[in-house]
Amino acid sequence: MTQLLDLRKIIGGIVLTVLWICCFLFIPSTLVIDWVGDGSVTTNFKIVVVLIGLLVIVFYHIFYPSRPETTKLSLTSVLTVIWLALILFYPFKDPNNQASGAVAFFTLVGGLAVSLLWVYYFSDTVVAS
Repeated sequence: MTQLLDLRKIIGGIVLTVLWICCFLFIPSTLVIDWVGDGSVTTNFKIVVVLIGLLVIVFYHIFYPSRPETTKLSLTSVLTVIWLALILFYPFKDPNNQASGAVAFFTLVGGLAVSLLWVYYFSDTVVAS
């Protein structure tokens, strides 16, 4: 029964992450929330939805009961999906994008982190325990 609950946590984390990535892709940046009604205090709607989605993912991993190894594996899966989405959907070759070099560097560093985490999970110490 615990393996089924562990698998549910991992799949749930991946589904929440894919929905979070869809917020980046499908919500236009032109939508704003007008807090006062006269246009003086506005907030980008996309940023609000993305922050709420990130909080949902974090609280899901904190409050869903499971073993610590399962939580770490779920977070590694989430990081892998985020890293792959960044590689696939970020406009690195856009000439108007001034930050593409820095984002590319940190994407490479993130790829190293993802590789190290998966090596940890495929090592014999985790499988034997």
